[in-house]
Amino acid sequence: MFSRDSNNKSEKSISGSSSVIGTEMQIKGNIKCQGRLVIKGRVNGNIECDDINISSEGNLKGNIKAIESFIDGNFEGDVFAESLGIGASANIKGKLYYNSLKAQPGAKLDVQLIIGLEKDKKAKGSNKESLTK
Repeated sequence: MFSRDSNNKSEKSISGSSSVIGTEMQIKGNIKCQGRLVIKGRVNGNIECDDINISSEGNLKGNIKAIESFIDGNFEGDVFAESLGIGASANIKGKLYYNSLKAQPGAKLDVQLIIGLEKDKKAKGSNKESLTK
């Protein structure tokens, strides 16, 4: 009746699921989750997840650490993301650390763009190399 394949399918759908903070929700505090997080409401705190999407009606004040990030709403803080996307209705203030960036025209940005997630480590390593030569 139950097979191993059907169990694997349910595990994949759970890990690929999304969590949504709705437009009527306000959260104060840090959030750590697996999978995708969609913010349509207001969050005041740091977020660590695999994939985050701040929708056009979303508002986040805090830092983001994620593999994939897409910001189309209001954001104030620092982002550390492998891949960062910026939507046309985004309003962003802070430092953005990324390896890949895609942005749509129209966003309001007061940011410092920093390529690479480990810039400080690389800078320290390069100083050691130049001192030994």
